[in-house]
Amino acid sequence: MQNLINKGITYFGRFTQEQWIWMAVAGVILIYVLYNRKKYIGLFDNAVIMAETSFKYGENKRKLNAAVKFVEVRTETLPIPAKLLIRHFLSRKRIIYTIEKTLQKFSDTFGSGRKIDIDEEEENGSN
Repeated sequence: MQNLINKGITYFGRFTQEQWIWMAVAGVILIYVLYNRKKYIGLFDNAVIMAETSFKYGENKRKLNAAVKFVEVRTETLPIPAKLLIRHFLSRKRIIYTIEKTLQKFSDTFGSGRKIDIDEEEENGSN
């Protein structure tokens, strides 16, 4: 244990003044973010809600539909096995799942962890 402490002291002892200043700046920023965490949670939640709404109703829904159509059109001339494989991995359902998981991780890490469901109205309509 004493050896580990001595190694730590030696390691930190080799830092230059500039490195100590940057570590102090990073520490101040970290303390500020932790102190104002509630404000940032609201900010991140609003960002996730805006992204989710955009994928349900806005510009990103049109972009998603265009991307799916692009994959379908571009894979028409490919051999059947390649076409099936590409369409399976770049299907609308898989793309939406990936976007939902990304937004969910963002919400869990930085926000309040609210549930993300981009394709809610389509799932309700098909049941």
